[in-house]
Amino acid sequence: MFDPTMEQTLVLIKPDALKNSLTGYVLSQLSEFHAGVRFAAAKIVYVNRILAEEHYAEHRGKAFYTSLLDYIQGKVHYPDAPIKRRVIALVYQGENAIKKIREIAGPTNPHVARDTKPGCIRALGTVVPIVDENGKIIAERMDNLIHASSSPQDAEREIKLWFRPVDIPPLM
Repeated sequence: MFDPTMEQTLVLIKPDALKNSLTGYVLSQLSEFHAGVRFAAAKIVYVNRILAEEHYAEHRGKAFYTSLLDYIQGKVHYPDAPIKRRVIALVYQGENAIKKIREIAGPTNPHVARDTKPGCIRALGTVVPIVDENGKIIAERMDNLIHASSSPQDAEREIKLWFRPVDIPPLM
């Protein structure tokens, strides 16, 4: 039976979190004990170019777009180890799931996260300058460890990108 208060949200544990052995930390912070939402689905995903482009479609045309695609595909953190290029995709559900998960994740920019919410997940991330062929800084890429859906509309779109309906068990 569908429960309208049962909001769903997508979380991606990104390659920088995997490389820095922060998976357990992230999962513990997002646990039902801390977040008050239920873990609904999980899988390990090799992110191909098409999935990366669809996930970050709203950033198409921005200076950091190509770097962002390489980042989510794991090319930045595993340039010589394609077998390690993956993310962990998760679905959480519960009342106010999006708000609760984003609160634990913290601000998107890791520097802002450290200043305003030092205990949040993204406070452990970093900001990487993106330079052009002349070495001039043209943008920044935020290596912020996780993605968390920002709205119900984004969550629905993103979950459909990363999961098939049969990947998410029905509520018991």
